[in-house]
Amino acid sequence: MYTGGYKCLTKMLGNADKCQTEIPKDCDILRLKGERITIRLPEKDLRLIDSFLEEENEFGSRSELLRVGAKALIDKKISLKKGESTETLAPVSDDQMYAIEYLIRKGRFKSTEAAIFEILRNYLETVDWDKIEGSQKKLQDIKYQVESARMMEKELEDKYLQH
Repeated sequence: MYTGGYKCLTKMLGNADKCQTEIPKDCDILRLKGERITIRLPEKDLRLIDSFLEEENEFGSRSELLRVGAKALIDKKISLKKGESTETLAPVSDDQMYAIEYLIRKGRFKSTEAAIFEILRNYLETVDWDKIEGSQKKLQDIKYQVESARMMEKELEDKYLQH
């Protein structure tokens, strides 16, 4: 069973000497304002959540996981209703998507689209465009040489077939 929560987060924040029920005064992340709700989950779902939390050290509690998950689901549904695509144009690996979602949860980006746009923009700023254009020119020259060789081969073939 997952036993994370406050104790886990206080250790992460450098307050390992605090007990599980005491919330450190300097720990705003644990003083989440909002309405408390109670939900019922089938045992199977609870085991799934707990095993996920044991494997992933990213979430400090069941509540945090469920808050993030609910918000992600709502954001996706709203995007679909607005006609926005929730799919990316380029294939993104699970690890890459996980990293992007993590950065969104941490507030670095507002959406998947914003994250991909920024990452792509940063990448394109580092590209050596002169080198790429030089490589394209070399490739065109090679294609021209291959086409010329094919045409010469065809001419020789035709010439010898006529005799």
